[in-house]
Amino acid sequence: MSLDAITINALCRELGRELADCRVDKIHMPRREEIMFNLRSARGGFRLAVSCSGAGGRVYLTDEKAENPEAPPMFCMLLRKHLTAARLLEISQPDYERMLRFRFSAYDEFGEISEKSLVIELTGRRNNLILLGADDAILGCLKKVDAEMSPQRPILPGLKYRMPPGQARQRLVQLEEEGALFAVNQIADMAQAAKELGERFDLVSPIVGRELASRAKGDRNALARQLLLLAERTRQGDYQPTMICQDGAYRDFTFMPMEQFGPTAECRQMGSFSQLIREFYAEKTGEERRKNASAALVRMMSTAEARLTKKLANQAADLLKAQKREELKRKADLIMANIHAIPPGAESAVVTDYFSPEMKQTVLQLDKEKTAQQNAQALFKEYARMKNAEAALTEQIAQGKQELEYVETVLLSLLEAQDMKDVTAIREELLEGGYLRSREKGKRKKAPVFRPREYVSPSGMRILCGRNNRENDWLTLKTAAKNDVWFHAHQAPGSHVILFIGGGKPEAGDLEYAASIAAGHSKMAGQSLAAIDYALVRHVKKPSGAKPGMVIYTDYKTLFVKPLAEDRDR
Repeated sequence: MSLDAITINALCRELGRELADCRVDKIHMPRREEIMFNLRSARGGFRLAVSCSGAGGRVYLTDEKAENPEAPPMFCMLLRKHLTAARLLEISQPDYERMLRFRFSAYDEFGEISEKSLVIELTGRRNNLILLGADDAILGCLKKVDAEMSPQRPILPGLKYRMPPGQARQRLVQLEEEGALFAVNQIADMAQAAKELGERFDLVSPIVGRELASRAKGDRNALARQLLLLAERTRQGDYQPTMICQDGAYRDFTFMPMEQFGPTAECRQMGSFSQLIREFYAEKTGEERRKNASAALVRMMSTAEARLTKKLANQAADLLKAQKREELKRKADLIMANIHAIPPGAESAVVTDYFSPEMKQTVLQLDKEKTAQQNAQALFKEYARMKNAEAALTEQIAQGKQELEYVETVLLSLLEAQDMKDVTAIREELLEGGYLRSREKGKRKKAPVFRPREYVSPSGMRILCGRNNRENDWLTLKTAAKNDVWFHAHQAPGSHVILFIGGGKPEAGDLEYAASIAAGHSKMAGQSLAAIDYALVRHVKKPSGAKPGMVIYTDYKTLFVKPLAEDRDR
């Protein structure tokens, strides 16, 4: 959910208490739409995270230490210029809008003390972070909004900052008993009470409207009392950071316990609103970051896959044409055998086909600009070219197929990646393979080796499954013993799986279980039955110069198993 106005008010009060009299120590921008402020006071240090992501804008205190880019973005440099060492004066929520305003006392470029403000708009898809000068002139913003995008309210450096246009709704914090009764009595259909309350009052979000209607149970007087209680709660700042949990997952969060979700939901009170927001978005943010990080790689490798597929098809057509070159040699030989009967400048010639048992007559098309001998020489030359092309194309097709297989394994690894570590490992692999260019200056850091997926067979044997091609190599070539059992999808991209027998003898159930893991982490995961090859590790070799994860194997057997079903993005 997006932060509603009352939850933002609760957060504003909490941050105001926690960050009173803090100074800005450091500013980082770990990701495109996220800013991290390190603040310090006599009470200690704080780390304030601000996210303007359209999927969930938020502000909260955190202990997270994000990795920062080598070169800070321009907006980060602007914030450092104006706010480093600035003292926080106040945190406010102007007009109870879905925004926070941080007011600072800072030094300007002339060494004079001036006031700067940081406005964080949390309005959903248009979340933004705007730096203002003392006269509310926009010094910079995270997301520029020009006149074409918003004629009524452009947000660009140099312009005067204007508040978002307000809606003609009644102020909840000013509500009194008479106004509450009047508003409730204006509702024509109590079944639509939640919607009508949201349209009439400024702080009543959809979830709050549904909660008030749920508690009133169709009674107008009860609904008026609930409205008055909410207004008083907002005036007094009587908030409880509440996480709504259902079926073992976080469903929503709010500023007070909720009854509308029924007995199946748990309203769990959290220690603070920062903790509430941090925990709610933790899993969602990790998944969002992983998808964003892998999306560009998936597009790049999908493009490479399409390019290789098209190139192989063209090469196959050229190879087929080259394999039919004998007709050219036959035609050239017939010209030479009948050269005495072909006049100069002829466009065609009727000759005796000495290659035919019947010695029948056949018509040959000729280039009239050439003599008969020159026509034959041109055909012999084309024949030799196609003969050489066949050898070259055969080699190129073999190399292309190997590269296509590699690209398909990378795509599979990207689709199976569960977190940023998986994506980072694949990115490093692509950097080493030359598919990506490093933007980092100097020596690039070597990516750490991550542990593969681990399983236990029915008889208790250890099973490991690689997450990417580098781990596949590590498993098969560095970790497994010669008598351990190696599994891989038959003629399809997939992970390497190792069954560690430890000197014992695997049972049929162990082999089938390991094979089902290999099938589940292959391109055949969606099939009802998959063919999985398995062999002793001693029979698995890596050809010289082969790409990561690419091996050849002999003395293998094949099992047909049902792929192991696991929660994966496909």
